Amino acid sequence: MNSAESNSSTFQNSELEIIKKSLLIQKSEILNKNQEFKNLQNASAKAADEVDAVVQNLQDNLNIQLHERDHLSLMLIDKALSKFSSGSYGQCDACDEMIDLRRLKARPLATLCISCMEDNEKSSKSATRSILQ
Repeated sequence: MNSAESNSSTFQNSELEIIKKSLLIQKSEILNKNQEFKNLQNASAKAADEVDAVVQNLQDNLNIQLHERDHLSLMLIDKALSKFSSGSYGQCDACDEMIDLRRLKARPLATLCISCMEDNEKSSKSATRSILQ
């Protein structure tokens, strides 16, 4: 390996470490929100009148939707961190090529390279068109 390749590899490793730290921070934030959600569910008081009951119901529904979204994000983060552990983070799930570092920095949970993602979207659009016709 020449000096330029070594510097590039070191740069890429430091960039990947930054992504990993970011994922760990996101995971921690979601877990903290999860605890807050549980506390809100336990502290949810009975409403005094119908208007308060409706408002409380809407708030509870919104909190549940946010909790479900966070749960999905947490699963994706855990999957990415697992790939870090196995040394396969950044590898496209479809073609096994390495995902461009710029894409990973923009979307750290990406599992497909741009080419495979575009192919996936094209096939999804054509399937949707055939269903609608």
